[in-house]
Amino acid sequence: MSRPLPLTLNQLRAFERVLRLGSFRAAADELGLTQPSVSQRIRELESALDRSLFVRQGPRASPTGEAQALLAYADRMLSVQAEIDARFGRGPAVRGTLRVGLSENFAMVGLTELLRRLEQRHPSIEASLFIGDSGQLSRALNRREVDVAIVAEPQVDVQVEQLPVGWSRLAWFAGPRVVLPRRAMDPAELARHPLIVGPPTSRLHATVMRWFTEAGVSPARVSTCNNVAVTRLAIRDGVGLGVVPARVMEEDLAAGLVQAVPVQPALRRHRIALCHARGDDSPALHSFIVLARQLIAETRAFEEEPELPTRARRRVRAGAGAARA
Repeated sequence: MSRPLPLTLNQLRAFERVLRLGSFRAAADELGLTQPSVSQRIRELESALDRSLFVRQGPRASPTGEAQALLAYADRMLSVQAEIDARFGRGPAVRGTLRVGLSENFAMVGLTELLRRLEQRHPSIEASLFIGDSGQLSRALNRREVDVAIVAEPQVDVQVEQLPVGWSRLAWFAGPRVVLPRRAMDPAELARHPLIVGPPTSRLHATVMRWFTEAGVSPARVSTCNNVAVTRLAIRDGVGLGVVPARVMEEDLAAGLVQAVPVQPALRRHRIALCHARGDDSPALHSFIVLARQLIAETRAFEEEPELPTRARRRVRAGAGAARA
């Protein structure tokens, strides 16, 4: 029988703060500890896990891949502690209003369950929702019009913190009656079809148009739509070939309502981040981030970070081993 790892909540709390704030000094200031105390807790945690968690780069601390994997577990344990404190009277209920920005893609996959869990676990938190594309969400974050947002390829100011949560794979789809070749299509072939993509403010639109431009091709007819649900219907009805995140189309694809369009080269994936104002550590925000990360993992809303090439992994490990706190 294996022995449980000798972890403590204090170690996990120090780890979570270093990762989210980006430095040992900032974590120490926030926790009311000395920097050596925070470093000691991180060393103890790394020793217990037999893993390097951070690469020190001057005053900054960059997380390793192992640290990103550990964060979801740390969030759950710290969240459970907060729930125990609230249930048995050791702490006040988490309350407040959160202005939440979401892409329509994520809203279609996980919004209902996210709101249900928020109500179930933190009934005193009220959510004010803003649904928009990546450009709109980035501007809303920069203008402080939302407190937290899930954004694809965020274009935000330095005072907005970005917590990576995965990658969105984009794919071409067509209606079931559209006749396609039995091989991957290149940009020149797709350019001859009617196309439907996201609006110019979205990162999806920029990615698709760059895909054609890099191939030296200009599509004959491109329609844009700022509503993913309507775009799905247009693709299903054969109005045009369209690009949406592959996760959004999984059920339609399984039901035979659409067909995937293999292309070469593949479209670039989008990095997805949970974004909020740097330094905002309100209990309501933290609770939302914990719930969102859990739901993203459970629903497979986004793909995991791609594997680094072998040489890159070795460099990261070597750097982490030499820079332990």
